[in-house]
Amino acid sequence: MPKSKQQKTEMLKSVQDKINKSNSAVFCVFNKLTVNDDRKLRGDLKKNGVDYAVAKKTLLQKSLAESQISGVEIDSARGNVGVAASQDEVAPAKFIYNFSKDKEDFKIIGGILNKQWVSAQIIIELAKLPSKTELIAKVVGTIKAPLNGFANVLSGNLRGLVNVLNAVKNNK
Repeated sequence: MPKSKQQKTEMLKSVQDKINKSNSAVFCVFNKLTVNDDRKLRGDLKKNGVDYAVAKKTLLQKSLAESQISGVEIDSARGNVGVAASQDEVAPAKFIYNFSKDKEDFKIIGGILNKQWVSAQIIIELAKLPSKTELIAKVVGTIKAPLNGFANVLSGNLRGLVNVLNAVKNNK
Protein backbone atom coordinates (compact mmCIF):
# COMPACT_ATOMS: atom_id res chain seq x y z
CA MET A 1 0.00 0.00 0.00
CA PRO A 2 1.50 3.35 -0.99
CA LYS A 3 2.32 5.85 1.70
CA SER A 4 0.38 9.06 2.02
CA LYS A 5 2.03 12.44 1.65
CA GLN A 6 1.85 12.93 5.42
CA GLN A 7 3.57 9.58 6.07
CA LYS A 8 6.29 10.48 3.60
CA THR A 9 6.78 13.86 5.27
CA GLU A 10 7.06 12.18 8.69
CA MET A 11 9.53 9.65 7.31
CA LEU A 12 11.56 12.44 5.71
CA LYS A 13 11.62 14.36 9.01
CA SER A 14 12.59 11.22 10.96
CA VAL A 15 15.50 10.34 8.65
CA GLN A 16 16.66 13.95 8.56
CA ASP A 17 16.62 14.14 12.39
CA LYS A 18 18.62 10.91 12.69
CA ILE A 19 21.24 12.16 10.25
CA ASN A 20 21.47 15.61 11.84
CA LYS A 21 21.80 14.25 15.39
CA SER A 22 24.42 11.66 14.49
CA ASN A 23 28.17 11.98 14.04
CA SER A 24 28.21 9.25 11.39
CA ALA A 25 25.80 7.40 9.15
CA VAL A 26 26.33 4.40 6.91
CA PHE A 27 24.25 3.80 3.79
CA CYS A 28 23.78 0.23 2.60
CA VAL A 29 21.89 -1.33 -0.27
CA PHE A 30 20.30 -4.76 -0.33
CA ASN A 31 18.00 -6.80 -2.56
CA LYS A 32 17.27 -10.03 -0.76
CA LEU A 33 17.29 -10.02 3.01
CA THR A 34 15.47 -12.62 5.05
CA VAL A 35 13.24 -11.58 7.92
CA ASN A 36 15.53 -13.34 10.41
CA ASP A 37 18.60 -11.51 9.07
CA ASP A 38 16.75 -8.19 9.19
CA ARG A 39 15.63 -8.81 12.79
CA LYS A 40 19.14 -9.80 13.81
CA LEU A 41 20.65 -6.68 12.20
CA ARG A 42 18.07 -4.34 13.71
CA GLY A 43 18.39 -5.98 17.14
CA ASP A 44 22.19 -5.76 17.17
CA LEU A 45 22.11 -2.14 16.05
CA LYS A 46 19.47 -1.15 18.59
CA LYS A 47 21.36 -2.83 21.46
CA ASN A 48 24.40 -0.72 20.63
CA GLY A 49 22.61 2.60 20.24
CA VAL A 50 22.59 2.75 16.45
CA ASP A 51 19.42 3.96 14.70
CA TYR A 52 18.47 2.09 11.54
CA ALA A 53 15.88 2.91 8.89
CA VAL A 54 15.04 1.80 5.38
CA ALA A 55 13.74 4.58 3.13
CA LYS A 56 13.16 5.39 -0.51
CA LYS A 57 16.05 6.92 -2.38
CA THR A 58 14.10 10.06 -3.24
CA LEU A 59 13.25 10.66 0.43
CA LEU A 60 16.88 10.14 1.39
CA GLN A 61 18.04 12.53 -1.34
CA LYS A 62 15.60 15.19 -0.11
CA SER A 63 16.61 14.78 3.53
CA LEU A 64 20.31 14.97 2.64
CA ALA A 65 19.72 18.04 0.48
CA GLU A 66 17.87 19.75 3.32
CA SER A 67 20.72 18.82 5.67
CA GLN A 68 23.12 20.46 3.17
CA ILE A 69 25.12 17.29 2.55
CA SER A 70 26.37 17.13 -1.02
CA GLY A 71 28.20 14.58 -3.14
CA VAL A 72 25.78 11.78 -2.25
CA GLU A 73 25.86 8.74 -4.54
CA ILE A 74 22.53 7.02 -3.77
CA ASP A 75 20.90 7.36 -7.20
CA SER A 76 22.94 4.62 -8.84
CA ALA A 77 22.23 2.10 -6.06
CA ARG A 78 19.98 -0.81 -7.03
CA GLY A 79 17.70 -2.16 -4.32
CA ASN A 80 16.50 -1.00 -0.94
CA VAL A 81 18.58 1.57 0.89
CA GLY A 82 19.15 1.36 4.63
CA VAL A 83 20.69 4.01 6.87
CA ALA A 84 22.44 3.27 10.16
CA ALA A 85 23.27 6.38 12.21
CA SER A 86 24.83 6.95 15.62
CA GLN A 87 26.64 9.42 17.86
CA ASP A 88 29.59 7.01 17.82
CA GLU A 89 31.62 7.55 14.66
CA VAL A 90 32.70 3.92 14.30
CA ALA A 91 29.74 1.83 15.56
CA PRO A 92 27.47 2.00 12.49
CA ALA A 93 30.38 1.23 10.16
CA LYS A 94 31.52 -1.75 12.27
CA PHE A 95 28.09 -3.35 12.58
CA ILE A 96 27.06 -2.86 8.96
CA TYR A 97 30.47 -4.02 7.68
CA ASN A 98 30.46 -7.15 9.88
CA PHE A 99 26.91 -7.94 8.78
CA SER A 100 27.72 -7.40 5.09
CA LYS A 101 30.73 -9.76 5.13
CA ASP A 102 28.43 -12.81 5.13
CA LYS A 103 25.75 -11.40 2.82
CA GLU A 104 26.35 -11.22 -0.91
CA ASP A 105 23.37 -8.94 -1.64
CA PHE A 106 24.10 -6.49 1.19
CA LYS A 107 26.66 -3.81 0.36
CA ILE A 108 27.89 -0.54 1.81
CA ILE A 109 27.50 2.32 -0.68
CA GLY A 110 28.93 5.15 1.40
CA GLY A 111 28.24 7.23 4.44
CA ILE A 112 28.33 10.52 6.23
CA LEU A 113 31.14 11.42 8.58
CA ASN A 114 31.17 14.86 10.21
CA LYS A 115 28.45 16.11 7.83
CA GLN A 116 30.53 15.12 4.76
CA TRP A 117 29.74 12.33 2.29
CA VAL A 118 32.45 9.65 2.21
CA SER A 119 32.89 6.66 -0.08
CA ALA A 120 32.24 3.03 0.78
CA GLN A 121 35.99 2.38 0.92
CA ILE A 122 36.46 4.95 3.68
CA ILE A 123 33.57 3.44 5.65
CA ILE A 124 35.11 -0.03 5.32
CA GLU A 125 38.51 1.27 6.48
CA LEU A 126 36.77 2.97 9.42
CA ALA A 127 35.06 -0.32 10.30
CA LYS A 128 38.39 -2.13 10.37
CA LEU A 129 39.84 0.24 12.98
CA PRO A 130 40.05 -1.02 16.56
CA SER A 131 37.26 0.06 18.88
CA LYS A 132 37.67 2.90 21.36
CA THR A 133 38.10 0.51 24.30
CA GLU A 134 40.77 -1.47 22.42
CA LEU A 135 42.68 1.74 21.67
CA ILE A 136 42.46 2.86 25.31
CA ALA A 137 43.73 -0.57 26.43
CA LYS A 138 46.69 -0.30 24.04
CA VAL A 139 47.58 3.18 25.33
CA VAL A 140 47.36 2.04 28.94
CA GLY A 141 49.51 -1.02 28.14
CA THR A 142 52.07 1.20 26.41
CA ILE A 143 52.24 3.52 29.41
CA LYS A 144 52.31 0.61 31.87
CA ALA A 145 55.20 -1.32 30.25
CA PRO A 146 58.04 1.12 31.12
CA LEU A 147 56.66 1.55 34.63
CA ASN A 148 56.66 -2.23 35.15
CA GLY A 149 60.23 -2.44 33.86
CA PHE A 150 61.31 0.35 36.21
CA ALA A 151 59.63 -1.38 39.17
CA ASN A 152 61.37 -4.67 38.29
CA VAL A 153 64.76 -2.94 38.11
CA LEU A 154 64.23 -1.34 41.52
CA SER A 155 63.04 -4.60 43.06
CA GLY A 156 66.06 -6.39 41.55
CA ASN A 157 68.40 -4.42 43.81
CA LEU A 158 66.33 -5.34 46.85
CA ARG A 159 66.25 -9.01 45.78
CA GLY A 160 70.02 -8.94 45.39
CA LEU A 161 70.44 -7.44 48.89
CA VAL A 162 68.14 -10.11 50.38
CA ASN A 163 70.11 -12.86 48.61
CA VAL A 164 73.41 -11.49 49.94
CA LEU A 165 72.02 -11.28 53.49
CA ASN A 166 70.68 -14.86 53.24
CA ALA A 167 74.10 -16.07 52.04
CA VAL A 168 75.81 -14.27 54.96
CA LYS A 169 73.28 -15.80 57.38
CA ASN A 170 73.84 -19.32 55.97
CA ASN A 171 77.64 -18.97 56.27
CA LYS A 172 77.48 -18.09 59.96
